Amino acid sequence: MNRYKKFVKKGVRESFSKIPFHTNVPIKRLSMLSKKLVPTSNTHVAIHLVDYKHKKLPEYSFLHKHNADEINLIISENNKLKYEIQLDDEKYKVSSPSTVFIPKGVRHKARFLSGKGIFVCIILSGKYTTSK
Repeated sequence: MNRYKKFVKKGVRESFSKIPFHTNVPIKRLSMLSKKLVPTSNTHVAIHLVDYKHKKLPEYSFLHKHNADEINLIISENNKLKYEIQLDDEKYKVSSPSTVFIPKGVRHKARFLSGKGIFVCIILSGKYTTSK
């Protein structure tokens, strides 16, 4: 018994300042899956629990790219969570429920616009690099 216990993990609270090309903001970030949590994992998953009451949240993501594909999910119960997603020099206003696929090598950033919900970041590599 307990053969698979090592694969059942609690999310770990993580500061945005520890993430390259991000700064701290009052959004709760949980690392849900990573090489640190499950060394055999080939996927990185983090969620941002967005519940910001003020009109304007400072930018916390700056243009960067990865050597792996990324998926962003913008989810809320009331379909009101809104982000601006920049892919290279193109900007898109995205509201929940939405999926954004970011191919490896594409510079990108996300900017919160309004609402409450969950922003999910999935990087399809357990060990990836981030650069400008």
